[in-house]
Amino acid sequence: MAIYDIGIVIVNYNVRHFLDQCLKSIYNSVTENLKIEVWVVDNASLDGSVPFLREQYPDVHLIANDTNVGFSAANNQAIKQMQSEFVLLLNPDTVLEEDTLQQCHTFMRNHADAGALGVKMIDGAGNFLPESKRKVPNLWNSFCKLSYLSDIFPNSRWFSGYNLGYLSEDKTHEIEVLCGAFMFIRQATLDKTGLLDESFFMYGEDIDLSYRIIQAGFKIHYFPETSIIHFKGESTKKSSLNYVKTFYGAMHIYVKKHYGAGNAAMFARIISFAISIRALLSGFSRVWTKLGVPVAEGVIIWFLLCHLKHVWASYHFHNASYYDETAIDQVFIAYSLIWIFFLWAGGHYDEAKNKYQAVFYILLGTLIILLGYALLPESLRMSRVIILLGTAVAISVGLFSTFLSRLWGNYSGIEKSKANIAIVASKPKAEKLLNVIHSSDVQPDNVHFISVDNNTEDAWYTNTLDNLPLVVKTLKIDEVIYSSEDMSMKDIIKSMTLLRSSASFKIGGDDSLSIIGSSSRHQQGELYSLDVSYRLNQPAFLRYKRLLDIILAIICIPVFPVLWVLNAMNFRLIGNIFKVLKGTRTWVGYGGDADDYGFLPELRQGIIKYPVSTKVILYSQDHFKIMNMTYAKDYNLLTDLNVFWKNVYKLSNNN
Repeated sequence: MAIYDIGIVIVNYNVRHFLDQCLKSIYNSVTENLKIEVWVVDNASLDGSVPFLREQYPDVHLIANDTNVGFSAANNQAIKQMQSEFVLLLNPDTVLEEDTLQQCHTFMRNHADAGALGVKMIDGAGNFLPESKRKVPNLWNSFCKLSYLSDIFPNSRWFSGYNLGYLSEDKTHEIEVLCGAFMFIRQATLDKTGLLDESFFMYGEDIDLSYRIIQAGFKIHYFPETSIIHFKGESTKKSSLNYVKTFYGAMHIYVKKHYGAGNAAMFARIISFAISIRALLSGFSRVWTKLGVPVAEGVIIWFLLCHLKHVWASYHFHNASYYDETAIDQVFIAYSLIWIFFLWAGGHYDEAKNKYQAVFYILLGTLIILLGYALLPESLRMSRVIILLGTAVAISVGLFSTFLSRLWGNYSGIEKSKANIAIVASKPKAEKLLNVIHSSDVQPDNVHFISVDNNTEDAWYTNTLDNLPLVVKTLKIDEVIYSSEDMSMKDIIKSMTLLRSSASFKIGGDDSLSIIGSSSRHQQGELYSLDVSYRLNQPAFLRYKRLLDIILAIICIPVFPVLWVLNAMNFRLIGNIFKVLKGTRTWVGYGGDADDYGFLPELRQGIIKYPVSTKVILYSQDHFKIMNMTYAKDYNLLTDLNVFWKNVYKLSNNN
């Protein structure tokens, strides 16, 4: 006998701020005496989610796993303990409208043949997410999906079968596949179909369960009378190659499970082949995204250097073929790599960059080249003028690349600087949100305050909510921030969908001191927070730390005999050196228990524990936590060098 009407399961992994907003939207729901139980299964998060939940949401049933057991297994852990008539599987990076739970419960109660339902989902930019309604994969719709035909013809009945693009997003339909971000399921249905298949670590489990629901004789409905926001990307980190491996691996498991025998075997082979090709293309695309620009710039610099040598030889030696019999082109490869390396180390390939970075770090690379020039044999030396000309070429390539990056960003909406921000809130809430923005090192050029209650008398406001679409268009607003304390989530979602502009959206309020959002369904979620700003959250400092780890590990190799004696002749030292080189460990890391650093930027496990390395006889309360916070907030290379030098006898630690 069910005790609760609805049981909600949220599987969390390192998305504490998004989880906070998700839970707030649940507890802000307007229900007609429905009994609701909420379960959060944390898959060994490192961002302090567990202590945060215990402190801020004591009524939530928490399952804190020591390891990441995957999405399916984590959901099953909670479902087995729940006592509810309906089960809602919900992603942590979602926000519900106030009536979502009530509407879904009423619909399912009125449709006894419905085994499950999904709702209309929009992303952080206010766009409809097509995976809100899907069809079970078959040979044709899978081919259209994998070949991008469904993207080219999103509304075609012939080509868009996978996402049912020909069905209206604003009408209720019977569909075949739910999205794992929101699965509202009758417990009696799960009793018949069984729980999620745990062979799916992440992805594919929603299609598999939906298929089994249909096979069991139940109907699945798409229900757009209520909507949710899904900040798609934040909890999955889609930019990584691990995503490609996990996602397409799950597709292989699904095909093998449901189409791997009998007459469907040929279909399984065809689809598996297509999935492999799509995975290969996706993997290549992600590698190219990371390495394409550096490789292209390096090749261009090398190519121009090879031509510059002829120009210089003609001018200085009156012989364009002067360098033809030398290995000078190979030296140019080394020079190009040095310049590209310094551009990378200086953050030239990060999203946030300025034009002066390229100039400074190329000059730094040139300095290294000139220092090493004297070490080259006579046959490989050239006039230093060519090096200086090459420096000018490298600077020009770097500056041109920065220009193209900004031009593409402005054209496509990618990496657009938030010059104009509109805050939709009452005056006190708007000032609080603005404080959050400024504390997050974001300094907008213009901030426009939009009155929620259409107050036209106070000149402090730029305009009113009714005129927001015109304001966004005319004033070229880049980002709209809504206060959830002044507007219902239903009204916020309605406003986002009505705007349909190139602006991005964020939501803040409820005293959470953070603002969350996402520019699109293809990008990770974004966060402004009043939390302490940590240097170890910045790509540049993480890169410097990694470079120092590598350099110190390389230095350890030739002086190994001395270090071996200092470390009590423990051969674990060898393993630690190679673990650092491989990137699975760092020389200096956090100390104390997990609660002392779990809320801080993630680091590899340290060989030397930073707080433990200090000479303290009696530790005060929260000593490790405070020391770890200081380390993450004020990190610099000298800190690691100092700790490494003073604790060189601890390099064989087994942590």
